[in-house]
Amino acid sequence: MLSIEKLFGNIFNSKEITPDRLLLYAKDHLAKLIKGNGGGQFTTEIASLTVLITALEADVSNVDSTLNLQSGQTDEVDLVSLNFAHTMSKLEGVVANSLGGKESIGFKEFFPHGLTEYNQVNRKTAPTLTTRIFKAATKYATQLGTVVTGQLQAFQADYVYARGVQSTSIADLSSDRKVRTNSVEDTQVGLVKSLHLVGNIFPADVVTCSGFFNFNLLFTVGHRKHVLYNGLANIAKTEVLVNRSFSDSVTIIFRNKSTNADYIVWIGATATDAPNAQAITVKAGHSVVVVPSTIGDLSNTFLLIMDASAVNAAVYQVETIG
Repeated sequence: MLSIEKLFGNIFNSKEITPDRLLLYAKDHLAKLIKGNGGGQFTTEIASLTVLITALEADVSNVDSTLNLQSGQTDEVDLVSLNFAHTMSKLEGVVANSLGGKESIGFKEFFPHGLTEYNQVNRKTAPTLTTRIFKAATKYATQLGTVVTGQLQAFQADYVYARGVQSTSIADLSSDRKVRTNSVEDTQVGLVKSLHLVGNIFPADVVTCSGFFNFNLLFTVGHRKHVLYNGLANIAKTEVLVNRSFSDSVTIIFRNKSTNADYIVWIGATATDAPNAQAITVKAGHSVVVVPSTIGDLSNTFLLIMDASAVNAAVYQVETIG
């Protein structure tokens, strides 16, 4: 039985179709429209889809970048907590000597439960503990001296700052995801329009119409071989990631784990080929998903990478699927 929903609804609105895969499909479809636009029948649609795809790609990239930034800021919060625990352990004896021993009232204001709670500090307890230490260090500043007092007082501000930056990043991520939802929906609708446009130009011509759509790109295909390549891109030097045959049944995911260096990737005919006209730049902190034909000739076999920075080496993770 025919379904009106399948005929006229948004067939791209599925939990199984991730924004990354929708973007990959959309870019592939756009390339097919451009290739088949000899008579100019797709010119308006190409212009419309280009705007939608550009917006979606920017939003997908923003979410990925914000996730990487948030991860770094989470590490910063953990580092402050770890340093706090280490310092309290190191200064336990100094505080005891300065305040009259471990049985003194002053010492117990710093260590009411010994070192245990500092060694087990976490995000829930850190605000209370750093505030306690700030107040105690201020109270006993004369006995402790300027250096130790300043060291202990600093933890409260350090933690508040690190946690505040992380919270801002979490809010930014939520905002980026809301924006991405809008661009995903806009792109879905644009692709539905394009689907009907192609069908209207080539009515009942299944073979011709199918040449404009690769629906396999929308879904994860089970039992496909995944290979990961990790490393540092050489500055101003071409490096071979892999030498193999490629087709557009293969998906390549480029992830840039760096914070201050971009890298360039392309498919070449030899191990020493220079970047071609289809080479793409993967920005620091970003990811890009492509099919091989977008970065080189499918008759070539060398997947190549080069650091785009003259100073910093880019950290890459490249995944081939299929």
